[in-house]
Amino acid sequence: MRSILTLLVVAGLAVTYAQEGAATLPKNYRVQFENAWVKVTSVRYEPLQKLPGHAHTPNPAAYVYLNDGPPVIFRHVGGSAATRAATTAGTVRVYRGLEEVHEVENTGNAPSEFLRVEFKTLGASPETLRGKFARPADTKSPVTHLEHQQVRLTRLWVPASGSLDLGSAPQPALIIALASDGGARAGQERWVPASTDVTLQNSGKAPIDFLRFDLKTSPATSR
Repeated sequence: MRSILTLLVVAGLAVTYAQEGAATLPKNYRVQFENAWVKVTSVRYEPLQKLPGHAHTPNPAAYVYLNDGPPVIFRHVGGSAATRAATTAGTVRVYRGLEEVHEVENTGNAPSEFLRVEFKTLGASPETLRGKFARPADTKSPVTHLEHQQVRLTRLWVPASGSLDLGSAPQPALIIALASDGGARAGQERWVPASTDVTLQNSGKAPIDFLRFDLKTSPATSR
């Protein structure tokens, strides 16, 4: 009986250990928005902070960096370690789903802040869903960073004291603000249902950029 109880306790610890960060580390991972298409998690690693093991999402995702953050080490439980290089505010990285359990260490004296935008839609050619895109110097022209079967990623600029009319699209979209100016908060999300007109406003004194994720496939209800 004692050995059976021991096994049950160990199994219970393993389940807890593999939970996502939002469940076990709420000060570091906070679900900011979620629906059938996407899940937006606000992530913050404090300076020199070390986090215990927790599960990484199996969904493909975009990582939207909100500050100039230091290198961060991800130690995969039962495997190797990988170091994410220092990040620059406004950069976005897209990567396919990768189910794993890892520990995290922020190696610098500054926080690392970013959004994880998970795509909960039906997958399409996951091996090609990847890329890293920096904020361009041109603050006038829209840029299509990624055109993929599952998602389109576009960077939009709104001029100082101006607006940008996006019209409507046949698919839903998620829009993320990348500046804390002009009435927007860095990391603030806006969900746009399909066939809905949308206009972005900027009451500030400098152009600000937004990321737009157009979801091309339907929700994967099994997730």
